[in-house]
Amino acid sequence: MKIAAVCCTFHRPRQLGHLIRCFERQDYPDRELVILDDAGQYGNHQGDRWLLISTGKRFATLGEKRNAAACLVSDDVEALAIWDDDDLYLPWALRACAAALKTATWSRPSIVLHLQKDGSLKQHHTGGLFHGGWAYTRQVFQQAGGYPAVNNGEDQALARRFKHNRVQASDPIALGLKPFYIYSWATGSGWHLSGMGREGYQRLGGLRAEKTRLVIADPPNLDLDNPKVLPGVHPRVF
Repeated sequence: MKIAAVCCTFHRPRQLGHLIRCFERQDYPDRELVILDDAGQYGNHQGDRWLLISTGKRFATLGEKRNAAACLVSDDVEALAIWDDDDLYLPWALRACAAALKTATWSRPSIVLHLQKDGSLKQHHTGGLFHGGWAYTRQVFQQAGGYPAVNNGEDQALARRFKHNRVQASDPIALGLKPFYIYSWATGSGWHLSGMGREGYQRLGGLRAEKTRLVIADPPNLDLDNPKVLPGVHPRVF
């Protein structure tokens, strides 16, 4: 199964460089990464199995932007994994998603990781949320009609479409795969869409875009190969 990580980005060059490095370190071979930037910051770039498309025309809604990004993947891609530009993914992330998608058409992990100051990772239940760790087959995504043209809540709107279509979910953690998705509140960016209310996407669109050189680098204070995951799973937070 070929799987594409699909990322929408806006004004997060430092975090995006870390995300690309996470993709380069993936141990699942049949993969690609597509990134859609509508701040016009970078120009178009490509590397080993990854592609960045940068346009200065802002999408009206995040749902429309996610659908446009999904259209950028190669024709032979069978599954899509959601990667958010301010989050991090451990090297087995795509392998875990692919394993879950062998048993169902929607991968929905039950555990999310949160990076601590000392570089360790704390485990939390997802409670069915944390869209940035989901993956699904391209077929069920197309059958559901993609994301609706909304901003906050486009993830749960897609989940409702999946449930309406009786799409079955699989938890890669329950299958024995280790947690792989590290959620972040975009430390250093000064904003996070989830906490900005219904008009957050529109307000962010007013930010001035500066041309930026994309620098791919290891995320600070995190050992991607041998992360220290703390024992115990805590209730959902954030």
